[in-house]
Amino acid sequence: LGVYARIDFLLTDEGEAYCLEANTLPGMTPTSLLPQEAAHYGLDYPSLCEAIVNLSLKRYEEV
Repeated sequence: LGVYARIDFLLTDEGEAYCLEANTLPGMTPTSLLPQEAAHYGLDYPSLCEAIVNLSLKRYEEV
């Protein structure tokens, strides 16, 4: 799960978390969940894309 992924959980009323799925290639349109989550933390769509590219290049250079 290299630079980005989306992992979905189900949280029970008792507070137990169950992993539903790991999406290794989540949607990346401006209205997809990952960009919306990034925006919640103050990272706009162009900055998110730039961060993914920069992290990917860094990982590539380390190999």
